[in-house]
Parts: sequence; C-alpha cells; structure tokens
Amino acid sequence: MYTKFGLTLLLSLLPLCTLYAQSPRATTPDEIVRQLTHSDYRVAFDGVNSYMVVSPDQRTQAMKIALVQALKNENERVRQIELRRDEWLPIYEDHGSVEMAWFLVKEVYALKDPDTIPLLIPWQRYGGHDEMMDFGRQAFAPFLRHLERPRPGTEDALEGGLYTLRMMVDYWGLSTFSASERDRMKQVAAKYIVSYDYYTIKQSIILAASLREEVLLQMAHALVNNDAEMAKRGDTSPELLQETAAKALAGTLEERQYRPYEERRRRRY
Repeated sequence: MYTKFGLTLLLSLLPLCTLYAQSPRATTPDEIVRQLTHSDYRVAFDGVNSYMVVSPDQRTQAMKIALVQALKNENERVRQIELRRDEWLPIYEDHGSVEMAWFLVKEVYALKDPDTIPLLIPWQRYGGHDEMMDFGRQAFAPFLRHLERPRPGTEDALEGGLYTLRMMVDYWGLSTFSASERDRMKQVAAKYIVSYDYYTIKQSIILAASLREEVLLQMAHALVNNDAEMAKRGDTSPELLQETAAKALAGTLEERQYRPYEERRRRRY
C-alpha cells in the first residue's frame, strides 16, 4: 500500500523538473482554465503545470475553481478505472503521471477550502493525513460519512481514512465527541475489523483502541488468532495483526500522532 510512504514526504521530494509537460505551457488565465477543465487528463495535467508556474498572488478565482474541477475529474477517472479492474495495481503505472497527480492534490490542499475535503479524502490512500487534519474539526463529518458508506471505486482509501480518523480521536480527545459520534465511530471500527483486507483490519483495531472499546478489541484479538478466519482472508501469516491486537489490549500501542503545520514547518527548516 502507498500510505506508508506518506503524501507529505512524496510531495517534498518531487522536484519541479519532473513536471509533466506534453504541450506548451499556457500563458493566460483563460488558457490555464481551459487546460485544467479539459476532459483529457493529459491536457488537464498540462494545466496543473501551467497553474504552478503562476505566482500565488496572480492566480485568479477562475483558475482556482478550475483547479478544483481538475481534481473532481481526476477522481472520477481514477474511480472508473478502479471499478473496471479485477485486482489492485498502482493506478498510475499505466494510466498517467503520478507526479502531476501529486502536484494537483498538493495545490488543492493549498487552497485551504473546506469544501474540497470530500475531494481529498480518496487521496488518503497515499497519505496526506497531517494535511487533512489541518482543516480541523470540519474534516470529521465528511470522513466519518465516507467510512460509513464508501463510494464504489474508492475503497482503497479506507485504510488511510481509518488512520486519519484515529488521529482525530487522539488529537482532539475522545471526550470532545458526542455520544452519537462515538457510537458511529464504534460501528465503523466493528465493521472493518471483520473485513477481508489486512491493512483495514489493522487500522480498525488501532481505532478501537483509541475509542477504548474493550469488547471490540477482544473480538479483534480472537479473530486474528483464529487460523480458519485468517485463512478465509487469504492471510497465512497474521503475526503482525496478532501483535497489533495484543498491544491494543495491553494499552501499549504507539502510533504516529498529528503534527500541526507550524511544527512540521519548523522541522523542515
């Protein structure tokens, strides 16, 4: 899974010289808008290239709206590819430039527009957990809704979504959530603990630990130590899941926590 690499690290390491540039860079706001909203993703990626060259103070509102539309279009393109495939493969191995996809997501994050949160949630499959947390509590409701009812073709984002939801609980504190919100998160954890994906099971166990749901942790511990149940899931080596469940029960799990933007910025320099 890509999540372990982290979107923040990838975005910081990708040099500008790798920018995807199939056609001449647009030079006017109208041309950039036309590129970004083009139905051909290759032209849209050229638009991202053009957009990034423009200084932030020169980017028009129309360009920013077009940038968001480019991400909407890219999300739907990727979702349709996912729906057609029989097995998981790196989506950009055969279907476009991963560099330009990263840059598109990065620039939408930079808008700091809460309305873009649902568009950014599918990219949790690759990381960006701190960046999503930067939105604050307004990110919680969209995340919970996504985990409760993921849109077909976006299931690869479940692991990353559970990871970020757990960070929300740890950072803001369990007591800051209403009884209804806590119950909904409990139902989400229970739902994915019994799933058929190793990474989703693991993150669900960790979420249950942050929710202090002893019964769920006992259920998870029994599940991952049941050879027949693990075999059904195609996991013949569940040792790491067993270790996670044991630590969760013992209260000794240590997970990476959210680092606010200013702290991340200080560490960068």
